Amino acid sequence: QRHARMRSGAVPSTTATTAGHGDRGAGLDIQEWGDVAHWLAGQGIAFNLEDAQGRSLLANSVAEPAGGHALPLGAGITLPLADGRLLRLSKQAAGTSPAPEDHDARYRLLAEHSGDLILAVDANLRIRFASPAAKPMLDWAPETLHGRTLAELLVPQERASFIARHFTHSARLGNSGQDLFRALRRNGNTLWVEARVARLPAGSVLGDYVVTLREAERRRQTEAALAAANQELSALAATDALTGLPNRRQFDLTLNKEWFRALRDGVPLGLLMIDVDHFKALNDRLGHQAGDLCLAEVARVIRDNVRRAGDLAARYGGEEFAVILPGTAASGSMDIAEIIRRAIEAVRFEQVVPGGHALTVSLGVAAAVPLAGAGAHTLVHAADSALYQAKRNGRNRSEMLN
Repeated sequence: QRHARMRSGAVPSTTATTAGHGDRGAGLDIQEWGDVAHWLAGQGIAFNLEDAQGRSLLANSVAEPAGGHALPLGAGITLPLADGRLLRLSKQAAGTSPAPEDHDARYRLLAEHSGDLILAVDANLRIRFASPAAKPMLDWAPETLHGRTLAELLVPQERASFIARHFTHSARLGNSGQDLFRALRRNGNTLWVEARVARLPAGSVLGDYVVTLREAERRRQTEAALAAANQELSALAATDALTGLPNRRQFDLTLNKEWFRALRDGVPLGLLMIDVDHFKALNDRLGHQAGDLCLAEVARVIRDNVRRAGDLAARYGGEEFAVILPGTAASGSMDIAEIIRRAIEAVRFEQVVPGGHALTVSLGVAAAVPLAGAGAHTLVHAADSALYQAKRNGRNRSEMLN
């Protein structure tokens, strides 16, 4: 019960040494007492369990905490247990925190057994301590770094920004967090490292800051591979698998972007809608595999004849394709449409059908200088209407609405 009250934050009463303690503590084993000792350490209360002869069985070592129970400084409690053992609790008196040199010894011990490079620097960023990891990481013997500045370990173009992020007054007010930068090895080669900076306790003989460096080459390689994979996935998400052209989603995004650019600049925007003539009959006669080969070849011809930077040829859906022509007026759009139509008409598709097979396309052309209040869909509607007009007028032709 007393253990439970300690865990819930209750303060041990100084009246506990009076009558009524006969079975207190009899049900706790040494592991449970260890839990009690650990909890009390977090509250700033020293714990010592002794046997009947006064020999210590279990104890904790406590520094003065930032907060704890409101026991008077230096107050102590002795609790006799049923089996003859004694439990002594006390709040440390002021001034019993470990001295700065004790902290320094702990830092050195941890640093010497860490795979990270740990540096202690003063207010002028001169290195006063370097851990043994300096040798494998940067090829510097630790003692040769003493007296050098931290800036000497950074590539020149990153020194100012690194110091500003971690050592200026504004950086000290906030949490500068983890930083990724390039360190200099002794031979001048660079190495990506992660860095953390923290202030040392006041009065430390090691200096004012501790800087921890961790090798991050593998992390950089992983991030680069992830970025490349994301880029590849983005490209795949925007590409039609059969033809290799941008897909409908990419077409819509590009057309909207070019519409607003043309609206801003007051320049024309051209659009071609292209449909393969009698494609359903070809699919029914030659099969879907042959139909796919024909679509891939049509896409290649369209792509080869849309060469200007900024122009975009895309698969719109099924046997339909589209071409966006930024900065192109009606006459120029019609010229490109005819170039594409004649180029496809000249292909024999011999790799699909032995002896060759004639294939034609119909094209709808639209071009306009965008107006405020309209949208890119108006251009699509105009080009689509012109395409159906071309089909009604006999196919294998390019049409533009008046």
